[in-house]
Amino acid sequence: MALHIFGDESGQVGGGHFLIGLLFIDSKSVAGYEKQLRELKVSQGFLESELHYNALSPHKVVLAKSIIDWYFGATEAVFKCTVVPAAAFDVRKYRDNLRFISADEMSYNIIYKSAIVYHLETEERDLNKVLIVDRKDKARPDEFKDFLCTNIPSVADMQEADSRDHNLLQVVDLLVGCVNGDINGVQKFAKRTVIDHLKVRLGVTDFRQRNAYTKEKFRVAFWLGKKL
Repeated sequence: MALHIFGDESGQVGGGHFLIGLLFIDSKSVAGYEKQLRELKVSQGFLESELHYNALSPHKVVLAKSIIDWYFGATEAVFKCTVVPAAAFDVRKYRDNLRFISADEMSYNIIYKSAIVYHLETEERDLNKVLIVDRKDKARPDEFKDFLCTNIPSVADMQEADSRDHNLLQVVDLLVGCVNGDINGVQKFAKRTVIDHLKVRLGVTDFRQRNAYTKEKFRVAFWLGKKL
């Protein structure tokens, strides 16, 4: 058995809340899930359209809600999210001991690694893992890849990919965007409609709530630990 982990983020490091969203999927289900999502988009006339939470518009509300409904039927997929407040970041401690990357970039690397490791189940730690994360502009992207592969157990492959090529990355973008949007009280019609649909499916009025469904299918952890 192997494990795919799809990752995307929402917000800015050190600004308001910074979120890392992760979709954990049994590797044998990945190809089938990508096919299902492609067919779903085709059925609604969005084959070539990339779905982004930040670009949600009224004409994509039905598609976004359909993808959320698809997610709840995807039994081998679990969404896990870490919410980090700005107060948790203390980049000053990295300023004097890095040769190649900035203190901000090191903070970014550490929270990404910490989020993945925190959300690993005991039985998942030794599984071969494929990490697929949304590509971001970085001064030294190779440092990010090396850091994750070195500090996360049993990584067999790590890719920084374009979300246009991975429908599952678009699912992560949508789910983590909904959490961030709700935390920040977004009121724009399209986003609010999709957020409320997700909360109804989860049976919660707030993403801090816990019930059997959120424990097994949609986990949101709020960072309470030491400064990063």
